Amino acid sequence: MERSWSEEARAALDAYPWKNPADKARAAREAELVSFGESVEVADLPLAVRRWAAKLSRPRFVWNGESWQEIHAAFEKAILEQVLKRARGNVSAAARLLKTTPRVISYKAKKNGVSYGIL
Repeated sequence: MERSWSEEARAALDAYPWKNPADKARAAREAELVSFGESVEVADLPLAVRRWAAKLSRPRFVWNGESWQEIHAAFEKAILEQVLKRARGNVSAAARLLKTTPRVISYKAKKNGVSYGIL
């Protein structure tokens, strides 16, 4: 039984750098076999393809007419949120990861409206 595919799953399967077309076909058949839903989702794909898709789906910045200051603020906020989440809200640990001081992290978090108390 051939299942329908979600756009994300099809895009992930197509974007993966297959060395052999037969491997891609085999992965597609296996994904259809393990899928429980009405369509094949990214979670049904082999682990290597899911990891590849995760790398591709990382946030990317796209210019939509914002000023340089707005772009910089959005980037700074996104990085602070990611690092503070990885550091589980620990400002000192986040500062070590970013090779700066806890004072700078606290200042930037407050300036950008990033909460780090409970993550």
